[in-house]
Amino acid sequence: MNHLYHLLDEYFTLKTGSSTNDQQWTCATVVTKSGSGYRLPGAMMLISPWGRSYGLVSGGCLESDVIRRAQKVWQMNQADYTVYDTEDEDSFASRLGLGCNGKIGVLIQAITSTHHELLHMLYLRMQEKKASYLLQCYHVDTSENFGESISEDDGTYDNNLSSNINHWVLLDESGQAIFATKQSLKTEFLSSRVSNVIDLPEKQSVQKINDCSCSVAKIVPPIHLWVLGGGIDAEPLVEMAATLGWIVTLVDHRVSYAREANFTKAKHVLNIKPEQAKSVDHFHSADAFICMTHNKRIDAQWMEALNQIKIPRYVGLLGPESRKDEVMKAANVSIPFSLAVNGPAGFSEIKGDLPESIALSILAQCHARLQMQQIKSNN
Repeated sequence: MNHLYHLLDEYFTLKTGSSTNDQQWTCATVVTKSGSGYRLPGAMMLISPWGRSYGLVSGGCLESDVIRRAQKVWQMNQADYTVYDTEDEDSFASRLGLGCNGKIGVLIQAITSTHHELLHMLYLRMQEKKASYLLQCYHVDTSENFGESISEDDGTYDNNLSSNINHWVLLDESGQAIFATKQSLKTEFLSSRVSNVIDLPEKQSVQKINDCSCSVAKIVPPIHLWVLGGGIDAEPLVEMAATLGWIVTLVDHRVSYAREANFTKAKHVLNIKPEQAKSVDHFHSADAFICMTHNKRIDAQWMEALNQIKIPRYVGLLGPESRKDEVMKAANVSIPFSLAVNGPAGFSEIKGDLPESIALSILAQCHARLQMQQIKSNN
């Protein structure tokens, strides 16, 4: 569960359940990378006041050092920008024996009340299936205008830290700034479209704004998958999809199917008929549907229901192509929708007839198609 949505879900759950409201949480973000690295820039990790981490900024090798630095961030009241260089024989990363052959820059910041407010707004936007951009200033290029210096030893900032460091700006999908953690940044960015100042990246980029080097990362909501059919073979598929960080809705109206005890990783377990799905809000915004009821009549009902909404990014149907033709004919769906349905679902190159193998095959195809669509939309 390394998707930011799930990290924030855990964060707000723990925050709400705590007896104190002034918990000292910190956030670590990969803001720069050159050469090879496990996580891409934009990857985020949250650290609780008790030293427990949520998410990863590496493959698990740097997290202990990040947690140690996070404690100092609150103690020293200053952000920490550190470059881990696996190519430098004298560096901390090299002493760990890491073999990534690259550099990653990690920014560690305190989560103040205004950061908390921004994260909550970001969390709600992901729930609404909206993309956002997070701008973080992590380095001041000159000390002339700001009067601070930067330690070259480990990348940490001294006590005369620039007032822009440790502050964020949240942008909507079009580049319009909608919230900032500092009043002057609100004045500077909220008054105009930031897209006129910076380029909106496909994933993440480092850009200069005034004298600051800023990380601008695109944050997209997690994939929302509907699994239509709650039989035994759906169990590994739901579990694998949830492990990927997808939000899974499992649906089946039949009495002996879709039991919550068998699908603990599903976000929603619904006992509704296909014609009732249109009354569920997140049915219309789901990214993918995998139909595995093993009943041609019920499959046809689901295809008819899906045909009435905007064509989803992925639709998978179990069974051979001849079965798909029968189901589509019974559903009387449009030709564009019928052509968009993957039947048989899954990559044939992934051999195996066990439920786990079939689940892997289908999810691999679904994941690949969604990623390709994302790349095409960015271009």
